[in-house]
Formats: sequence, C-alpha cells, structure tokens
Amino acid sequence: MNGFSKRQLATFLFAVPALVGIFVLAGSAGATPTVSSKRAAAAQAVEQINQMDQQLEKVGTAWEGAKYHLSQTSTKLKATKISLGIARRSFAASRHALAQRVIAVYMEQGDTSNSTVAILFQATSVQDMIDRVDARQRISDHDARVVKQVKTLRDKTASEAASLQTLQSKQQAYLSQVTAQRSDLQRKLSERKAYVASVKKEIASLMAEQKRQAAAAAARARQTVASYNSAPTTPSSNVSPNYTAPAASSVGAGVVSAAMSRLGAPYVWGAAGPTTFDCSGLVVWSFAQVGISLPHYSYSQMAMGSPVSYSDLQPGDLVFFYGGSHVGIYIGGGQFIHAPHTGTVVQVTSLSSYSLTAARRIG
Repeated sequence: MNGFSKRQLATFLFAVPALVGIFVLAGSAGATPTVSSKRAAAAQAVEQINQMDQQLEKVGTAWEGAKYHLSQTSTKLKATKISLGIARRSFAASRHALAQRVIAVYMEQGDTSNSTVAILFQATSVQDMIDRVDARQRISDHDARVVKQVKTLRDKTASEAASLQTLQSKQQAYLSQVTAQRSDLQRKLSERKAYVASVKKEIASLMAEQKRQAAAAAARARQTVASYNSAPTTPSSNVSPNYTAPAASSVGAGVVSAAMSRLGAPYVWGAAGPTTFDCSGLVVWSFAQVGISLPHYSYSQMAMGSPVSYSDLQPGDLVFFYGGSHVGIYIGGGQFIHAPHTGTVVQVTSLSSYSLTAARRIG
C-alpha cells in the first residue's frame, strides 16, 4: 500500500486503545464510541483490502495466463499463415508444372497414337519399349500425386489457420474481460486504501481531542485524590468552582491511592496485579493494599459490604455496571477508576458515561 501499509495500519489500530489509556481517558460519552466505530470501519476496510488482494492475485494470474496463451496462439497463427502462403504457391506451381508437362508431351509427340508409335520405333528392344511406357506413366502419376498432396496440405493448413483465427478471437475476448476485471479491482483497491488513509487522519484527530480531555481528567482525578489529605484550595480551571472534595475514609482514600498508582497498567483477563489487571482484579489488588481481602469475582464483590445510593457515593466505594459484570472504584468528583476491557489500560472515566447498576461500600 502506498504511504500506509496494511502492517502499519494494524499496528496503528492496535495502539489506539493503549494510547487512550495511557493518557487516562475521562470518557466523553460520544468520543470513545466514535473512535471505536472508526477503528471498526478501518479494520473492516483492511479486511476488504486483504480479500481484494487475494482476488487480484487470482485475476492477475488469469490475466498473465491469457496474455501468454494469446501470444502463443498469435505466434502459431503467424507461422501457419506463412505456411499457408507457401502451400498455396506450391499448389499453383505444381499445377503449372503438370500443365507444362502435358503441353510438352503434346507438342513433341503429337496425339496418343503418334506417341505410342514413336515409342515403338525408338525402342531398341521389347524391354526398352516397356520401360519407356512405364516411365512415362510413372511420371504422369507422380505429377498427379504431387498436385494432390500439395492441395491436401494447402487445405489442411487453411483449416488450421481458420481454427487458430477463431481461437485467437476467443482468447482476445477473454483477455479483454480479465483486463477489465483487473482494472476494476485495482480501482476498488485504490479507493479502499484512500478510505483507510482518511480514517487514519480522522482517528488521529479524535485522538488529539481525547488526549486533551484525558489531560483534564487526570488533573481533576489527582486534585480529587490530593484533597483527601489537604485543606481545600482554589479550584483549577479544570474543576468546577462549586466543586467540594468529598469526604473519604482512611480505607477509601487508601484504596483510591493504590488504584491511581496503577494508571496505564494493561488490561489482562484474569489478572490481579501488580502490573496487569482485569476489572475485578484491580479491585482485589487495591483493597489488598489496605489489608482487605476480596474475591476475584465482580458478582461476589457486589454482594459484599453495604449498599450506597448514587448521591451518597464516597471515594473507595465500588461501582457496578452491566448488571454487575463490570466493576470500578469511585474516586470522587463524579469519576471512577477501572480496567475496561482487552486492548485498554487502567484509566479514569466519568461516571456519567455509564449506567450505574449498584454501588457498595466495604470497610
């Protein structure tokens, strides 16, 4: 692919979720699905390109074969036409030679009776006479056979030339058909490659916006965590002027601090730290840092502790989504930290981006 290879695209698409996590996405409800849909569209386009490449290889092979066979037929037809010309000239020459011989015999010996008398008078013996008659007959028969053979060769060569002409026409039509298919595939490939390049630019643009949002989210998250152990300060431009840091128990503050220290750690299914996590594994590891042991199963975690309403959420509370199949840790300020899914990393997201199933307070 000119300018943007399939391997480069695959690497780029794989890197997108990791980059998003590294910059700690806060999660605008609209931006992430847009990147996801663009990645899916680009991946589908790459798959189409792969299929077209396979088709183009087959059509290209057929195109090369058609060219080869047409070239072979054209060469053979050219040689056959030359042979046909020679056969026609040979036929004309043999007919002319036969005619000349008949004329010569007639001019020199007269009619048949005179020729026979001449042979009788010229012969030196009976055997000589027989030989003379036999020789004349053989010469006549030979001339006739030559004319017949040359005529047969001419007709056969003409038939072969006609067959080759028909074959050449069919092969030329097939070559034209395959050439059209090849050109159409090449055009579609160019369109798909251009589309992938445009999607790459769109993703890069969206990523730039998400990086900006991620920086703001990280600032808010760090200020929230810092507020647990310090007096309120003048809010930064990234925090609402009316924002008040929530109260945090020592357990909640410790759990949040532990989880925040794992920002950017890759998601791995079944992992519970210290360098890779799945959603419930991050909860298990973070609570373990404050001496609390939890099961590595989100549904079991949702059955522990005490229920908490949305309005009473405090840092360190567990928040559950999708009926309990996904879990995160509330950090305050309307945000929570979690390990979303394969291809992402531990990150901070706005609670408003998800539909809350339940919340529990442990410790």
